[in-house]
Amino acid sequence: MNSMIAAYSGGALPAAIGICRVSGPGVLTLADKIFRPKKGRSMGEGPFSAMRYGEVLDSDGRALDLCLACCYRGPASYTGEDMLEIFCHGSQAVAARILERCMELGAQPAQAGEFTQRAFLAGKMDLIGAEAVADLIEAQSAAAAKNAAAQLKGGISQQIRAIRQAIMDQLTHFYAVCDYPDEDLDPFLNSQACQALTRCADEMEKLLAGFERGRTLTQGLPVTILGKPNAGKSSLLNALAGYDRAIVTEEAGATRDIVTETLRCGDTVLRLSDTAGLRQAESQAERIGIEKARQSARQSQLVICVFDGSRPLDDQDLETIQASADLERIAVRNKMDLGQAAQPQLEEQFGRIFCLSAQTGEGIEDLCQWLASLTPQPDQALITSARQAALLDQAAQSCRLAAQSAEQGFTADAFLADAEQALRLLDQTLGESVGEDIVHGIFSRFCVGK
Repeated sequence: MNSMIAAYSGGALPAAIGICRVSGPGVLTLADKIFRPKKGRSMGEGPFSAMRYGEVLDSDGRALDLCLACCYRGPASYTGEDMLEIFCHGSQAVAARILERCMELGAQPAQAGEFTQRAFLAGKMDLIGAEAVADLIEAQSAAAAKNAAAQLKGGISQQIRAIRQAIMDQLTHFYAVCDYPDEDLDPFLNSQACQALTRCADEMEKLLAGFERGRTLTQGLPVTILGKPNAGKSSLLNALAGYDRAIVTEEAGATRDIVTETLRCGDTVLRLSDTAGLRQAESQAERIGIEKARQSARQSQLVICVFDGSRPLDDQDLETIQASADLERIAVRNKMDLGQAAQPQLEEQFGRIFCLSAQTGEGIEDLCQWLASLTPQPDQALITSARQAALLDQAAQSCRLAAQSAEQGFTADAFLADAEQALRLLDQTLGESVGEDIVHGIFSRFCVGK
């Protein structure tokens, strides 16, 4: 925190605009040396948090670029420190030279996520907010971006702090009664503590209930394509992806391993996996591939069962139906351009059937529109971090254990030890009590410049 750091913070170059960011002690002096406003006072004199037009100066005093720049005075900045942002033309040469000039003037290259890490250390955001910044950068859909923004605004942190305060109220009440017996204080009752701690555990479990939906937003909905060889599974993957992602041949069993592609249908992000065709395997490699296909289906939230719609169902098709019987699934009758055979078993087994041709593209749009409707639209922020979920789960268990002990008549000093453990876990969730290695691991997700 005692050093001045600099990095490129914009998108890929070349571009219309590039952003060079500097933060730390000495920024205002650096700003006066590297940027000369066309009008008004120098950058170091203000006005702050205002865009100013001027010249970026090279070491020889000549203009390197004509652009905008903004100085922020700490703590009213992203990092909480004095900051400078130069919005230059998006030339690789210009951006590189600006950063070189910043290094010549005393700045050090920023590490991955160091700007946000400084914001966290300065108290500008808690650790949940910092993780939300990473989610916002990596968001692949509008729903994921909205959820990350809700987290950044405190949607999760506020709920956790409210739970933490409710637990703390029980602790402070007990210790106040113990330390000030002569004061006119309400007695500490196990029954009231049990009710309060149970409510806290319930609230934490409500937050945890949204974790899987939150992961779907950030990582995509896991979907497996299942079917017999040559039903058109790989062709369907290619049609949805919009390019030839998987090998398609007339030879049965061409797909041996799982082929996964991340793609979007509307605002729904899918992790779509093409798998080996289900049949009696002819080789060890194919047997392994078929087992992987079954395993992938069991681990997915949706299975797309593909059938050759131009032929009656055979034993291999029935194997596909049986393999997906207990799973969330839909049916796709493929190859409809080759004719339509009667397949009454599909009507009996599947609640939703799509008829299409992966080869010609007919009917693909209907499937895409249905898949697009699968994105969860939460009315509140959802947890997306496995770290947060694990800590909340442990805290809920500690709180539940404390409530059970209170109900069974344990002394308050005994059962409140579990409540104190829940408090410590909540503090770790918020980042108010967390190891340096955990912090480093979180910020290593970030790109340089953020």
